[in-house]
Amino acid sequence: MRGSEVEKEKDTEGLEASSLEDISEPEYHSVHGFGGQAPRQKKRGHPILVFLGALVMVAGALASLVFLNNNEAGGLVPALEKPTHDKEDLPEPEKSVLTREDFIGEGWKIKAAESLRGFLGARSAKAKSNYVINGVDILDEMERFYAGAEEVDESDTPAEGFVFQQLDIADRRRGLFLMRFERSSQIQMSDFFRPVATLEVQQGVEEPDLLLSALASKERFSAEPVRVMSFFKEKDEKLLLDWHVYTQTKYRLFKHFINTPRPGSEGVFRLMVREALPLGLSTEASEGVRFFRFSDPAFGHDRVTVTVPNAEANGQILSDVAWINIPGKRDQNRYATVRLRWTDEEESRITLDEIVCWEFLGLGGEVGNATPRKVPSPTVVTPLKDARPEVESRPVSYREGVGNNVGVIDGEAAHERDVSAMPAESRPQPEFPENQ
Repeated sequence: MRGSEVEKEKDTEGLEASSLEDISEPEYHSVHGFGGQAPRQKKRGHPILVFLGALVMVAGALASLVFLNNNEAGGLVPALEKPTHDKEDLPEPEKSVLTREDFIGEGWKIKAAESLRGFLGARSAKAKSNYVINGVDILDEMERFYAGAEEVDESDTPAEGFVFQQLDIADRRRGLFLMRFERSSQIQMSDFFRPVATLEVQQGVEEPDLLLSALASKERFSAEPVRVMSFFKEKDEKLLLDWHVYTQTKYRLFKHFINTPRPGSEGVFRLMVREALPLGLSTEASEGVRFFRFSDPAFGHDRVTVTVPNAEANGQILSDVAWINIPGKRDQNRYATVRLRWTDEEESRITLDEIVCWEFLGLGGEVGNATPRKVPSPTVVTPLKDARPEVESRPVSYREGVGNNVGVIDGEAAHERDVSAMPAESRPQPEFPENQ
């Protein structure tokens, strides 16, 4: 038994020695069948784990560099410099030089159209006052004018129907611009049923009687033309509408005034004035007075001729446009804001009460710019004029056209009148060429 134990001990010692030899032996192993040795390959880690480890190290390095740069702890990575441009090298745009010229040329049309759409879209006087000149000051007047309507409807004159009209360059430089709406007279064919005249009347052999003339007149079946003048004035970088001219031309306020005698009534209108010939009067009757014709700027045939004594202040103011029997002067038209009045007589007539100003008040005219050119002198009135009856020196007006329309609301708030509704449309009149 002792011998077997000794052999076992030798075997264990051999195993231990061999294990130690395996550990300490070089990294070579025998190659069977060739009688040589080859280097022993080491065991390596998985390649994915190695890649992830390297990636973590790179990310950590980048994070540390970013942290150091943000805290200005070091200048390991220099920050990229933003490119700088010298402002002096860039040429300044020429828009600032041409802005005003462009605006008075074509640029005003955009603002004018916006203001007009806002005005037409407003349904109350208060809302409309935001788009008109001195809207706060004339709000009471606007409310009286629109008092007869719960909601103001402007659909008969849509904004798309207005066209731009270039005023004189001098007016545009003052910030004055114009848009116009115009619709010619129309005939309603569905209502156009009139009696048929006889062949003699059609050929002009016989004159039509009064009944046929009244019933067969074409004017009974046609709608009046519509013309609206929308003046704009630049104020606080906005274009505001001249409400007085707009309502006067759209609703024919001047025509209703001159065609409807109302003793004691008066009105302020924006009109065109020129001197007219003294038709129907002798030279003696026209001595010491001149005749001036006032017409609507949109409807030239809506006009009235008024006599004005030369000695009065109004006559001296209007002497600027006088031309008849004055050498070297020619006829001319001039815009003015005037106050007309119906006299209190039984046979009431229109008289010129006051020339408020030249041009349209609030647009380009100012109160006080129309002053007499000379001081009245006693020599102006001749003894012959004093000897005539006083009744002959009273102003006489010649009204053109007939209509049955209700009254008008004064264009100024200084004098209040009892008018609760807007004027109704009047009977149409034939159109004539307008000399404007």
